[in-house]
Amino acid sequence: MLEQNQKIVLTGKEALDALKEIEYILISLHKMGSFYAEKPGALEEYRKATTDFIDDCAVTQRLSKVRTIISQHFDDSLGDDELDDIERHFSDLKFWKPDQPLNKKTPETEVPEVSKGTIQQVTCKRNELLMVFTNQQDELLLITFHNPVAFKGISAIGTETDGLFKEGDPTLLEDAKCITPLQNTETYCFKATTSREIIFIVTSEGYSVEKI
Repeated sequence: MLEQNQKIVLTGKEALDALKEIEYILISLHKMGSFYAEKPGALEEYRKATTDFIDDCAVTQRLSKVRTIISQHFDDSLGDDELDDIERHFSDLKFWKPDQPLNKKTPETEVPEVSKGTIQQVTCKRNELLMVFTNQQDELLLITFHNPVAFKGISAIGTETDGLFKEGDPTLLEDAKCITPLQNTETYCFKATTSREIIFIVTSEGYSVEKI
């Protein structure tokens, strides 16, 4: 990295403008995730709402603005490899392609344990339901449910739970049958620590967990 790129300085206004765009996108997606977490069988509606938000609310343009605010302060002189510092740092990025979906993972054959903690956010993507979860060690976990067919939550966001368990819920399974066959699926749930009531439940082909 060039010496002049070791430290980048933004003006206060530039930093605030970038933060404003990020806050708009982040909080909007968080609110969408919270809203649809309370609606059983709403995966397709959730996916459409997310897509519409990206298209109708100029999310790409907003992110491009943030990129410009930050990148304009870098010296773009080329190195011996004919790349500038930004291009070199980004060279290992793998971008979406029609025949190579990003973040495609094989579901776990053994269900990993998710201990006590708090559900922070739920987001639906194509063929995935993503949950941000904080455990008792204050570690952020990303729980990815693969190929979900149905889910529902009751005041799940921000509620302390006893962790993730396998659970049979006939009502949820009946709802899911209207969406897609339930071959090779399991039902997982989170129960509130205090009431022991189920606050979130999802039927999927498995899940994986990673620290973020």
